[in-house]
Amino acid sequence: MDATVSDKTRQRKLQYTAEFLVWAANRGLTEEDVLLPSENTLCNFAALFARKLAGGTTKAKVSVVKSWVQRRGLAWEGGNNLRNILNGIECRAPASSFRDQRPPVKKEHLSTLFDELDLSGSCGLDHVMAAVSVGCFYGQLRGGEILPQSSNPADFNPSELPTVKDLNAPNQNGDRKLRLPKTKTKQSRGKEVLLHIPRKDPDSPTRAWQEHIQVNILGPDDPLVAYWDKNNELRVLSKAVFLNQCNTVWLRHNIPHMTSHCFRIGGTTHYLVQRIPPDIVKMLGRWKSDAFLKYWRDLDSLASIYLHQHHAQLSYTNCLQDSRAQCHYAPY
Repeated sequence: MDATVSDKTRQRKLQYTAEFLVWAANRGLTEEDVLLPSENTLCNFAALFARKLAGGTTKAKVSVVKSWVQRRGLAWEGGNNLRNILNGIECRAPASSFRDQRPPVKKEHLSTLFDELDLSGSCGLDHVMAAVSVGCFYGQLRGGEILPQSSNPADFNPSELPTVKDLNAPNQNGDRKLRLPKTKTKQSRGKEVLLHIPRKDPDSPTRAWQEHIQVNILGPDDPLVAYWDKNNELRVLSKAVFLNQCNTVWLRHNIPHMTSHCFRIGGTTHYLVQRIPPDIVKMLGRWKSDAFLKYWRDLDSLASIYLHQHHAQLSYTNCLQDSRAQCHYAPY
């Protein structure tokens, strides 16, 4: 198994594989039935979770079995029948299998966080916290694309996470591009993302990243999210530390618990509410169409904005047509 896969993902894959093997043993299947499972066998395995699990979870279990089979150089027998079974399971998933929608991080949440960070002094942790929070929000970043699991610099892998030199200098508009060595969808091919700069915003990503790099005296090859702690030791901001610091502040202000993905959907919602065209937001956030629609938030505000915009355009068009008609028929 790929050594770069997180421990959590690795454990889940091992769990799903073991689950399939135990099920096969209890069914009295032969070694051939297990190593080269027929579509009928796969359908029976998937049907085990009908009305018990969400469709996505069942598909994940089957996908792990598929990878396990193909790693052995064997053909995968799953076809239309298996797809129909999986689709049926998704349609009949129990309500208890669905997770509540995660709340989006909002601009006011960032302001609350900034109010409690010491950004006037030399606190390295607070400066990197500010940079990462606005970077994840305005860049619609996934937390795992810039934040490691470990705070130990010795564990940092520059082929997976960005270093300081991966953050380009601001362009003429003040925006910066960040090269991500590895992403969820592109993997090791990486991707460049645009960090748009709301220059009048006190929580500007440009200022936050610039001050973080200066205060923490980071070189080009240092981890982008590295900082010097109170013991004057170089550390790397991990996802766990970042979220714990954020949620500790927000808890005091009755703001709900946030995950790293809440920054991504918060940034997406922010741009949509600012009337940025959805296709532009989708491109900037590297969204797939179905996921992009699923994670829209603040639908009431968005609907109101676009309806008012539509009616305003319609009224303008009607007025323009009326004006032209009057000019055309006006007596000499």
